[in-house]
Amino acid sequence: MIPLLRRAFPLLDDLARTHGKALPQDVLAGTITAVLLVPQALAYALLAGLPPQIGLYASVLPPIVYAFLGGSRTLAVGPVAVAAAMVASALIGFAADDSTRYLYGALMLSAMTGTFLLLLGALRLGWLTHFISHLVLSGFMTGAALFIVGTQLAPLTGIAVPREADFAEIVRFLAFSGASANTMTVICSVCAILSLLLARKPLIALLGQLGVHPDIAGILSRTAPLLVITLATIISARFDLQHSAGLAVVGEIPQGIFNVDFAFLSEPSWLLLAPSALMIALIAYVESISVARTLAFRRHEKIDPDRELLALGISNLAGACVGAMPVAGGFSRSMVNFDAGARTQAAAVVTATWVALGALFFTTLLRDLPKAVLAAIIVVAVFQLIDFRSLRRTWAYDRGDGITQVATIAGVLLFNIELGLILGVVLGTAVFLYKTSRPHIAKIGRIIGTEHFRNIDRHDVETWPEILLLRIDENLYFGNTPRVETQLMNMVIERDNLRAVVLILSGVAHIDSSSLEMLESFQRSLADKAIALHLAEIKGPLMDRLSRTPFLQALGPGRVHLSTNAAVKSLLHEIS
Repeated sequence: MIPLLRRAFPLLDDLARTHGKALPQDVLAGTITAVLLVPQALAYALLAGLPPQIGLYASVLPPIVYAFLGGSRTLAVGPVAVAAAMVASALIGFAADDSTRYLYGALMLSAMTGTFLLLLGALRLGWLTHFISHLVLSGFMTGAALFIVGTQLAPLTGIAVPREADFAEIVRFLAFSGASANTMTVICSVCAILSLLLARKPLIALLGQLGVHPDIAGILSRTAPLLVITLATIISARFDLQHSAGLAVVGEIPQGIFNVDFAFLSEPSWLLLAPSALMIALIAYVESISVARTLAFRRHEKIDPDRELLALGISNLAGACVGAMPVAGGFSRSMVNFDAGARTQAAAVVTATWVALGALFFTTLLRDLPKAVLAAIIVVAVFQLIDFRSLRRTWAYDRGDGITQVATIAGVLLFNIELGLILGVVLGTAVFLYKTSRPHIAKIGRIIGTEHFRNIDRHDVETWPEILLLRIDENLYFGNTPRVETQLMNMVIERDNLRAVVLILSGVAHIDSSSLEMLESFQRSLADKAIALHLAEIKGPLMDRLSRTPFLQALGPGRVHLSTNAAVKSLLHEIS
């Protein structure tokens, strides 16, 4: 029974293996992570258009559930910026100005996100996320970060912007309404952003010059968001800036760590949110598994993708039951957790405990917290996701991939986050299909005095009039079969006195049924011209498949060669 429990709950296995010796380090790491999580939880809830306490709910039970079920020892689960922005994008049209329907919609998204993740895990369909390539994900993250920054310009300036406005409308509206900005809000925003930026590398560098240990300097730097919130709240309350200067504040935050309300289950419009929930589930998983793998690699640990799907799915379902927004593994929090020395997910339990204590006893102290400060925290946090350097590298290396990345960014900004992601995936797939439908076929010759064979257009090689060596540098499937057949025929027609064609398949790992029929037809066409077809350098798995077909028998004995050099030697001997 105990081994079964340890397999089902990796945290129990980790605690048993370490004999509790990692707990002191986990307590420290969990405490440091909590200092970062509380401000982020409040900020990301407002980013999603939800009351700030929803972010706190999402930072208590879901991380604890993941701590027991997840395979990563350092992944910090909770509200994340991109998922919060996707929630807002999905709910603006769904709920309009109905706050109750908006909240129920968020819980529906949490429940459906969890359900989709569970289904993907149960059916072992995590590989579907591989269709979100790194360049599409990079473009999506950049576009989403720019979109999020755009949505925060209103609370940063105090200018009222329609909730349903898209990115272009927000920028246009702010450009024509700049005169109506609230002076105190702008001052508060600028001070908060500068403080948060200076608390990063400049503060660490300064503390280092003062002789502070780098680890201590890093911890002090990570407390900056909480310190900024504390200071801004004290100043706002002391001078009553809400009434004296029109500074927007978060207002009363109900005390508590849960809000159990299953009324959202009776909502009739689940199908309207299903596509958005699926997008959130995919992005939550991709972001979480990317961070989990990165951190696991640093400690020579392994991550089970299917377990992560199940753990994240159950975490989101648990969150829906207690009134939380969708959750995922956050990059910044996970890095803080890792750098602080977390050894097991006990650190996440410690983090959730601190958040719960804050939600139970200290939320009343945040009534005068300026919304502009939370917007500043969001902007500084997501700004690091903007990666134009990657776009420049991609564009310089491959214009097709560059266009895909640009289109993803533009799609997020011009349409919405979900459509931008879909556009990127579709365009990325289309570019891939276009490239693979036009495979490179090289004429090959032997470098004089060696057994190496290279492209005749790139190297000084020897060739033979009676032998045509062709190397196919792509898998063969129905999408490129017609073009390959045409190219092969044209290359044969160009040569007189040809007695043999050698297809070098070192670059081919797969041949589908349509391509096999094409090769059989090509072999018969050559035979009609008294030209022999030979194959060389066939990969083992492909050879296993071909050996079960009549194709190799139709070629005849001695027509399949281990290497190109062996094929040439055999043919030269035969010709001579």
